[in-house]
Amino acid sequence: MSTAKPISYSAAVAGSTKSNSENDIHHGHEKSQEQQEISPKEPQKRVSSIKRSPSPSHRPRTQAEEETVYVLTLLTDRRLHERMTALRNQYFPKRIKKLAAHLTLFHALPESRLESNIIPLLKEVTAKTSPFAIKADKPFRLKKGFAVSVSSRIGGSQAKQIHQALQDGWMKEDFLSEQDAGGCRLHYTLMNKVDNEVDISKAYDDLLDHWRSESGTAEGLALWKYDRGFWKWKESFQFGGD
Repeated sequence: MSTAKPISYSAAVAGSTKSNSENDIHHGHEKSQEQQEISPKEPQKRVSSIKRSPSPSHRPRTQAEEETVYVLTLLTDRRLHERMTALRNQYFPKRIKKLAAHLTLFHALPESRLESNIIPLLKEVTAKTSPFAIKADKPFRLKKGFAVSVSSRIGGSQAKQIHQALQDGWMKEDFLSEQDAGGCRLHYTLMNKVDNEVDISKAYDDLLDHWRSESGTAEGLALWKYDRGFWKWKESFQFGGD
């Protein structure tokens, strides 16, 4: 189902039932959970109004050069989501943190194909899929941070099957970006865009010292409108067609 006005990523995954008038607005966007948690003493940088061009490999193959794109994520139960979000809040740089924890399947689905190709296939695939167990399993390093992978045995293989079914259908229409036409390694990014290797290593070692695998249930998929780093909820698709 859709709302008259998109709500933020954090509000949507938290099951917020606030009306649009009750949502906090920050520079034209609903304020995310992470932004609310920033200390008042910490200077906040204004969100730039400049629209930066994405990498060519991240652009959908469509005629519209400045087309709005949507992100597709896997939705889990609240407990797993909140646990991974707490870890992301702990490690992700606060000055650029705009999102709660998330599992991305596709990064740049073009708005022009939503009604004709994207949403119909999402409904078809999710109707045939039952909720399944999922496990946030092993931490691993990124160039400028670190993440936690989803177990291939518990959730990862099912997610890849969903990704493959969607990718196969959309590849025929030739609108996927180079990035989205590639493989899918499902993971939670807990830290990224940090240049200081000492800071990364210290935080990563801290995570490893305290890490315990987290399990939950994958319940559906969701589309989010991408807007200069913010994600705004468009529509969710529950497994089993509910």
